[in-house]
Amino acid sequence: GCLIMKKSLIFSCVLIVIDQVIKLLIAHYCIDVNVILLPDILSFRPIQNINLNWIASMIDYETPVLMMIIIQVFALTIILLYSRYLSYLWIGGKNLITGMLIFFIAGIMCSFIDVIFWGGSLDFLRLFDWFIFDLKDTYLDIGLAFLILFTIEYYIKSYRRMSKAERKQTGVWIWIKKGMP
Repeated sequence: GCLIMKKSLIFSCVLIVIDQVIKLLIAHYCIDVNVILLPDILSFRPIQNINLNWIASMIDYETPVLMMIIIQVFALTIILLYSRYLSYLWIGGKNLITGMLIFFIAGIMCSFIDVIFWGGSLDFLRLFDWFIFDLKDTYLDIGLAFLILFTIEYYIKSYRRMSKAERKQTGVWIWIKKGMP
């Protein structure tokens, strides 16, 4: 448990450093660059997103910094507790949980750094003309992919084979009553 968490934090820190170094390089050397990487699909076009989150960007709302920090702390807390709950449900999915943790922690912490030090996210990859994103967003998507894979594997390999009584024992309230082991 503790060793897995330490490894997850180390990998998360490496991903955070990669994200931030790329943003520093872009900010200093490539801020006005516009390059088509895949015609009509992907382009490199840096922009400072001051709306602080994806939903706010879609509706062009500037999220207050304190509210964003509260959201990030809440998200990190939920991810840490949820990963613990998932480990309780099915030990067979520990690699998927570890992958989920690594990428969610990296994404949330990159978002925190962006809010505190950049005043928003330095997004630089434009997909079609739908939206613009950065590595942090990719990290969060990969974390979500690990969660989806865990859910599918857990259902196929464990949950669907349980009796009704066994399924009741996997409830979140039962887990909390047991002290969140």
